[in-house]
Amino acid sequence: MNLLLALYTLVSYWLLHSLVIQHWSASMIMISIPIVWVLNFICLVAWLFIRPWRSWLSGLVLIVGIFLFGKRTFVWNPTSELSGKGMALKLFSYNVQSFGLDNDYERIHSSPRVRRLINYVLRYDAPVKCFQEFQNSTSIADYDVVSRFRSAGYTYSVFLHPEAADKSAGAIGVAIFSIYPIIHSGRELFDKNNGLVWANIKVGNDTIRVINVHLQSMGIRVGKVFRQDQLTGVRHETRGVLSALRTGFIDRREQVERVERHIRESEFPVIVTGDHNDTPYSVVYERMRRIFPNSFEDAGRGFGFTYNRLPGFIRIDHQFHDPRLFVLNFETINYIRYSDHYPIAGTYLLGATRKRTSEE
Repeated sequence: MNLLLALYTLVSYWLLHSLVIQHWSASMIMISIPIVWVLNFICLVAWLFIRPWRSWLSGLVLIVGIFLFGKRTFVWNPTSELSGKGMALKLFSYNVQSFGLDNDYERIHSSPRVRRLINYVLRYDAPVKCFQEFQNSTSIADYDVVSRFRSAGYTYSVFLHPEAADKSAGAIGVAIFSIYPIIHSGRELFDKNNGLVWANIKVGNDTIRVINVHLQSMGIRVGKVFRQDQLTGVRHETRGVLSALRTGFIDRREQVERVERHIRESEFPVIVTGDHNDTPYSVVYERMRRIFPNSFEDAGRGFGFTYNRLPGFIRIDHQFHDPRLFVLNFETINYIRYSDHYPIAGTYLLGATRKRTSEE
């Protein structure tokens, strides 16, 4: 069993490192890498107590995994400071789960929870803010988030569904708000709920392109599996999760190709942000990583988990930045629990160099 586990683990490494096979079945193997790491660690500890000389196999497999994929799993980067002339730009991204306004009762009644979430995203200090599952409602003044953003100085915006901005139940979807001028923009719909918007934003003497994406859902509803009382219910829900994973792998692989096209078409440095709905052990992440560095890997700390539901220990919201831009800091704001995702924020340096300093 240990030999089979080691072989399976090495095959998953090869699939992710080479991307020679991008079929959904290969994606299913890649996404299991954290799980097989845990199993290999259990084997390592067990052999140390039973027959220590046999622990070398699991130990070697884990070392190879840390060497190949450790940085995308756990990082502890030093802080960065501005050096010389330049401008720091903070980019905030958050899947707000419709603010709860997709619920008829919440939309009609003034809910304290909804108001707190809306106030938080309005007050967060960042000149460019990107949202997924953005909802607007003109039924109550507090819920007219678009108008409130414009009153707060975010004069420029791009929406996936701009026609929904003036409705009492408007599912805008993907959105970008900016204090800085947007000189050109566009949008591309993948399906009813998923898509991308992009904006060329003039920041001082520089111009950057921000691409905000919401890719197909992972379809992971682990909580529904555990809530089943009977085995037949567990089997039914498990089959549903596996089917949704398969569909998601196929759709996201096609959608990331469209994201890549918008990157290639840009004459300006690009930052890609949003809800990618894929972990760092996936085709989508690896393809993006081969184009741009990942901001969490360059400037984040810890594990950076972004999903506020079971299984919880996954990072599916990402920012990737053009090598022409420096990332000073990246934060997963995991104490904000209004949505089923945590907000993420990256700070980028335009037109200058950076200096690394270690915290005491």
